[in-house]
Amino acid sequence: MPKRLKLYHLVILLCLFVFSISTYSTANQKDGLLKIYFFNIGQGDAIFIEAPNGNQVLVDGGPDNAVLQKLGETMPFYDKNIDVVVLTHSDADHVTGLIGVLEKYEIKNIVYSNIVRKSALYDAWRYAVAEEGADIIDPMAGEIMDLGNGVTLTVLHPTESLTGKVLEKTNNDSVVLMLKYGETEILLTGDIEAKAERQIILNSADLDADILKVAHHGSRTSTIEEFLYEVSPQVAIIQVGAKNRYGHPTPEVLKRLEDYGIRYYRNDTDGDIKVISDGQNYQIITAN
Repeated sequence: MPKRLKLYHLVILLCLFVFSISTYSTANQKDGLLKIYFFNIGQGDAIFIEAPNGNQVLVDGGPDNAVLQKLGETMPFYDKNIDVVVLTHSDADHVTGLIGVLEKYEIKNIVYSNIVRKSALYDAWRYAVAEEGADIIDPMAGEIMDLGNGVTLTVLHPTESLTGKVLEKTNNDSVVLMLKYGETEILLTGDIEAKAERQIILNSADLDADILKVAHHGSRTSTIEEFLYEVSPQVAIIQVGAKNRYGHPTPEVLKRLEDYGIRYYRNDTDGDIKVISDGQNYQIITAN
C-alpha cells in the first residue's frame, strides 16, 4: 500500500477515534441522573448542578478563583458554556469566584438581585455581568426555572424585587432555591438567618426537602429549630472552610442537626460533596 494511502487511512481512523470519545462523553452527561456538586472551595459557597439533559447551573462562586479549577475538573475540557449562574447575594465569599467564571465561560442566564451597594468587588461583578451580555433574571418567590427532564429550580425568597434598593447587609436577602427532580428535593439557602427563615415559613412556602444546604456556613444565627422542623431533611450539607476564623459550623447548629437526627456532611472534613439522584433515590459521595 502506498505511504500516502496509509497516511490517509491513519487520519480516518484517528478522526473516528476522536468522534467516538466525543460521543461517549456526551452520552455520559445525559445518563438520566441529576448531579449536584458542593465544591470544597474554602469559606464560601459554590454549588454546581448538572441536569440529566446536560444543562448546567452554578450557584455562587466562593471567595476566590478556586471555583475555576473545580469547574475544570468537573466539566468536559471542551465545554465553555454554563446555562445559568446564580448569585445568592453580594458578599465576597459568594461573588468573588463568579467574576472569573463570567470571564472564562459563556453564560446564558444570570440570576441575581441587582441591588445598590458600596463595594468595589460588587462593582466589578456588575461590570462583568454587563460585559457578559447574558439574559438577567430578577429572582422573586414563585419564579420557576425549567432545567429540562423534569428538573426545576424554584425561587422561594426574596418575595419582591430588590433591584435598585440600597443594601449593605444582604444575608437575609439571599436567593433561596428549591431544586426538584422527581421525588428528590434539595433546598439551597444562601446565607439567610433566623429573620428570613421565619419569613419564608410565614409565606407558607413548601419547604419539605430531602437535603438541606445549611445557611451561612453553619452560623449560630441560622438554621433555627422551626426551620428545621418545616424542612425536615434527612441530610444536611455545610459549605465551610477548614479552620475558618468564624468558628463555623457552630456547636449550636451541629447540636440542632443531631437533635433532629439529621446526618450532615461538611466540606472542611469531607472535601467535595456530590449528590446523585435518579429522581427516586439519591446517593451522596464524598472526596474524603
